[in-house]
Amino acid sequence: MSSRRNKGSKKTKQGETVQKEDAKAVRARKEGRLETSKWTNLVIRQAIQMARKVEADALLCYMESPKDLSVFSRTQLDTRLILLSKRKDFVENARERELNAVLLPDVKLTRIGYLKLGFLTAMSKGLLKNGDIVVCVGGVPEQGYMDTIVVVEAGHESEFFGGGDEFTFPGNVPSEVFETLLDFVIELANEGREGKPVGSIFVLGDHEKVLELSYQLVLNPFKGHSDKDLSLFNADVRESLKEFSSIDGAFVIRADGAVLAAGRYLNVVYQGDPLPQGLGSRHSAAAAITQASDSMAMAISESTGRVTIFRKGKILSEIEKASSRDYSKRSQALE
Repeated sequence: MSSRRNKGSKKTKQGETVQKEDAKAVRARKEGRLETSKWTNLVIRQAIQMARKVEADALLCYMESPKDLSVFSRTQLDTRLILLSKRKDFVENARERELNAVLLPDVKLTRIGYLKLGFLTAMSKGLLKNGDIVVCVGGVPEQGYMDTIVVVEAGHESEFFGGGDEFTFPGNVPSEVFETLLDFVIELANEGREGKPVGSIFVLGDHEKVLELSYQLVLNPFKGHSDKDLSLFNADVRESLKEFSSIDGAFVIRADGAVLAAGRYLNVVYQGDPLPQGLGSRHSAAAAITQASDSMAMAISESTGRVTIFRKGKILSEIEKASSRDYSKRSQALE
């Protein structure tokens, strides 16, 4: 009996030895890897090479640290560079170097979400146009490194862009108005109102036609105010939009950024290809109003916080917020 026990204990010891050796091998392998902090420069260099090979018109990079700009000063770029960041100091630093830089809202999105947001903003500024080949670089900004490269053709159907070959913004809508509204809608979708998720529609442009094709569900809280008191650039107005975001119906916003109405029922019927599963009456109404007028609509899903942008009855882009689960996984992966 004692000899059997000894043999059993021997096997256990051998198993522990193997496990220890495996742990050492894993540690050694990890020690030989490139540190995540050094991924950014490597990924950017690879993206620059790719941009040359595909003869890209632009390189779109999401970055957080001003020190990462050094890789561009050491490399001859043959393409337009567009930088995206949530950090104001980074954007100011980039602009001082006469680089194209776009400031994004300080919200938590997926890797692709940040790039989609920057892509749309760059198009509204005229930094990108239909037909441009764009190499996009993104990653995990909260952890300080980039790990994703995507090649996109602006204006063509893709995960980034679903507006069709000839996408245009609504007539007379300045890029500043589009950017301000988009940033606000993304923030509202992420934060909700007093911690509660909201679902809403914001219609921008061609206000006369939109008002003609809709009617009030409730008294209009924005009626009778001066243009100055209705401006989307006014922080008090944006706060009012949050207050009224729980009201049924849509917000109507003029091309110059004046908020004209809340609680409008969009009295139009969507006529087009079926929308993706999970998109209900709110999204159908948003799609329909952009079919019937020269407007753009942004719909927030109350259940998911996803922002869907419609133009000419089509989904232009969908921007998803990152779940807390995604972020905990990222943190665990780096520990």
